[in-house]
Parts: sequence; structure tokens; C-alpha cells
Amino acid sequence: MSKFRLILYPFAVVYDGVTRIKNFLYNRNILHSNSFDIPLIVIGNLAIGGTGKTPHTEYIARLLRSSFRIAVLSRGYGRKTSGYFLATPETDSHTIGDEPLQIYNNVENIDVAVCEDRSKGVEKLQTEIQPEIVILDDAFQHRKIQGSFYILLSTYDNLFYKDFVLPAGNLRETAQNKERANIIVVTKCPDKISSTEHKQIINRIQPSKDQKVFFSKIQYQQPHRFHGSIEWNQHLKILLVTGIVNPQPLKNHLQQLGNNVKTLSFKDHHSYASSDIETIYAQLQQLGENAVVVTTSKDRVKLQPLLHTHLLKEKITAYEISITIGFLFDQENEFKKTILEHVRTI
Repeated sequence: MSKFRLILYPFAVVYDGVTRIKNFLYNRNILHSNSFDIPLIVIGNLAIGGTGKTPHTEYIARLLRSSFRIAVLSRGYGRKTSGYFLATPETDSHTIGDEPLQIYNNVENIDVAVCEDRSKGVEKLQTEIQPEIVILDDAFQHRKIQGSFYILLSTYDNLFYKDFVLPAGNLRETAQNKERANIIVVTKCPDKISSTEHKQIINRIQPSKDQKVFFSKIQYQQPHRFHGSIEWNQHLKILLVTGIVNPQPLKNHLQQLGNNVKTLSFKDHHSYASSDIETIYAQLQQLGENAVVVTTSKDRVKLQPLLHTHLLKEKITAYEISITIGFLFDQENEFKKTILEHVRTI
């Protein structure tokens, strides 16, 4: 813990006390959680920041969509609206937020909605589209609704058992609340983890006898051009434009492909404006010929509309690199089996 965060420790004690009281009241049914008669798969984390919720949500939606009518329900962080909205082909990120729009664009044949009140959101979904399964994105702390299955994500580089509660650390609630999870996934792992480290992590997590622990990694897809005319090749000069928590792994991946990479980073969930397009163009000009923009799926949904209408649109080529997840230790079939067994028994 840094010296600055050590100073904040007394505030963390107060914050911890408030969350403990809230969870105690829900655990004892003094505060009421709404439940529903369909599977509600909750995906979330204990820490703030990016743990890979969106690619894991997309993975589960793809797994289930061929056999069930699937809806994904999110809060819609960063949107300019409030209340309930169901995504349509005309919906933009200002209406539902960048990550829900990304899910809607990336996963065909599912419904995506946003609502701050998850119970109200599920009720609206049942009235409008009658989903057979709802995936609740980033709802681990949303105790007003009772999920039927909980998936807790924690990143390999900052596992929850190493962390402290806010503001001294990054945890929204203490590590003991992992007990609500049916599955714990260690995310963003390196390609290889030794069997010794694997056992050490599981021992530190201390899963209950009914909990399963999985290890997942990020898999980068081939660059996909969504604007402009320059063809992809290893000699391109890349301007990596992102509004995510940590762009370094993506930069490392692009450098491994052999490209020269310069980064232009904005805060997480950045809402792009015309002035940002002008900044991007100026940065491309500095890189010289054969310079292109590379961005994430989350950033694409906000950049693409601006690029289509901006005066500089003919002078910018932009690529998206989307991500999926893979599993270590040959765990993928077991993960799929665990999810499918749950939804088929509700």
C-alpha cells in the first residue's frame, strides 16, 4: 500500500463498515432482494477498474444464444440518459453507453438493454421480449436483485486477496464477499502459468467446496478496418487511440506484430468530440505516411460516428482490434458445462 493510500486507511475502515452493514442486512433478508423465475447470470468483480467483464459477458452470450433467447442487462455506465433503454440498430453510445453498445454490435441474435435498477430492467425485458436467460453485467454488488448464478472476475495482476477496500485500495467490498460467487475467474492471465503458481493462487483464493476457479486470458483478434482505405501490413505506423483503463497490453500486442506504435490515451469511457478527431489527425501527421489509427471495440462505437461526419474523414484510416477470451489448463469445456448445467436446471 502506498503512503498516500495508507493515509486514507481510516476512511477505508468507514467504507468497509457501511458495505458490511448493507451485506449483513441483505444476507439476513432484512433488506429484500427481488428474484425471478428465469436464470439470472451475474457477472462482476470486487475491484473497480477493468477485469474483463465485457469479453466474458460476450463469451457467455455466444455460448447460450443458439439454444435460448438471451438478454444482456447493464447499468450503461457513461451514457447521457437514465432509465430503461433497449438497444436497436439506431442506438448510439450516448443512449446506452459504450460497453453495452459494443456487446450489441459484437454478438448477433441477442438483446441488450440498460437500466440502473436491475429489477426494473428485468421486469421490462420480460414484458417486452420475454428472454429465457438474462445476463446481468457488472451487478455483483447490486443486492436489490437476486441472481441465480454469480461469476466473480479478478485480474491475475491484482487478485482481490492482495487488495484493500476503497479508498485505501480498489475493492468495492471485502474479499470475504467472494463467497457469493459460484465461479471465480482469474482473468487476463499470461499464456502460461506453472502448475505450482496455479495451486498457489487457488490456495490464496480459498474457494469453498462448491466454488470452481477458472483461469482465462485475453485473445486479440485480427485488425479489422472500419474507416479509410489503407490496407493492413507490418510496416504501418500505428497511433493507438484508447479510452480504457490499461492500454499497455494492447500496445505490447501490436508491437509484437512488428509495428511501430505511438499511444494517445484518454480516460476510461472517454466521450470523444470533434476536437479529438483533430488531435488524432495531427498525431497521424507527425507519424508520416502509412500511419493508421488502431482502437478497441469499446472506443470504435464512439469514434466511428464522428469519423463518418468529420471534415478530415477522408484522411484517416482506422482499425479495430476486438478481443475474446480463452481458458488455461484445458478448462473451457468444464466452464461451458458448468454454465449450461445451471441454466438447464432452473
